[in-house]
Amino acid sequence: MGTCSNRPEHKQISENLRLKAIMIFQKIDIQNKGYIDRERTLQFWKSNFAKINTDALFSQVDYKKSGNITVQEWLAFWDIVKQQGYTEQEISDELEELQQGKAWVQFYKVDAFIRADTQRHKTQIDQIVQMEKKTLLKSKSFNYN
Repeated sequence: MGTCSNRPEHKQISENLRLKAIMIFQKIDIQNKGYIDRERTLQFWKSNFAKINTDALFSQVDYKKSGNITVQEWLAFWDIVKQQGYTEQEISDELEELQQGKAWVQFYKVDAFIRADTQRHKTQIDQIVQMEKKTLLKSKSFNYN
C-alpha cells in the first residue's frame, strides 16, 4: 500500500536546464556577486521593455520581496515552474528566449502557487530554495562564495 500525500513532489529541473538557467543568471549578474537586482536586470534587457520585464521577473522570482534574487531562488523558481506542470521542453524554450534577451513570460500557474504558498507558516518555496542550496554545494557547475 502506498501513502497518500497532498504535498507536491519536489521535482528539480534536469541538469541541462539547470546549466542553462545558471548561464542566464550569470549573464545578468555581470559583477559576479551571486545575486541579481533590478538595476542589473534593467541593464540585461536594455531597451526591450526593460522595466516591464524586470517588474514581471521580480514579481515572480523575488518571492520574499527583498530586491535581490539569489542563484538558489532563481533555480528554485524554475523547479517550481516544472512542479506546476510545465514541461522540460517548455522551460528550455523559455530559457533560450531569455538567453537572447527576449521578454519574460508570465507563468500563471506559478503565480497561483506563490500566492498560496506565502500564506503558509513554513513555505514550500523556502524548502525548495534550501534544496537548491544543497544541490549547488554538491555541484561543480556553479561556484559563488
